[in-house]
Amino acid sequence: MAKKKPYGTYLAPNAVIDPTARIGKGTRIWAFCQVAEHAVIGKDCVLANGVYVDRYVEVGNRVRIHNKALLYHGVIVEDDVFIGPGACFTNDPWPRSGLTRDLKGKSWTVHRGASIGANATVLPDISIGAYAVIGAGSVVTRPVRPHALVYGNPARERGLVCRCGQVMKDYPVELSKNKIICAKCKKVLKTV
Repeated sequence: MAKKKPYGTYLAPNAVIDPTARIGKGTRIWAFCQVAEHAVIGKDCVLANGVYVDRYVEVGNRVRIHNKALLYHGVIVEDDVFIGPGACFTNDPWPRSGLTRDLKGKSWTVHRGASIGANATVLPDISIGAYAVIGAGSVVTRPVRPHALVYGNPARERGLVCRCGQVMKDYPVELSKNKIICAKCKKVLKTV
């Protein structure tokens, strides 16, 4: 079997990328994207049509950000994350027209391997655990633990998801308080 050919870096001519932004090797940024000042985008990422990455946002390696997703100041996205179309990370819990707040200290972290569905909204200062899955259209109002499957408005935990992608709505056999065995791949999930 032939090795998969790596993609080269591609920056669409109509993407707006600030000269202070850092873009990793092999990253593809498509039409009408905006990458603001001092943003960092890792290696082998894809930013689809119309993605907005605000100033100082940090995006890890191999991240997929789909059409019209909005990542505002304070977002940190670790490696191997999927962000669906229209997903939005809001940055002001009490917005008012004509009032610019000091949002220093507001941040979100989307940990390694997490997936965020289309049109999900994540409120400020929310951490999304490693390999968690946020359902499409969800409104995330509180932190999400690793491997959690959450959806709804507000998003509530409905099960667990293994790193292999297996959804476990009925929690399988517990090994101890925060460790569970995946029925598909037999790996142990740590859910703390």
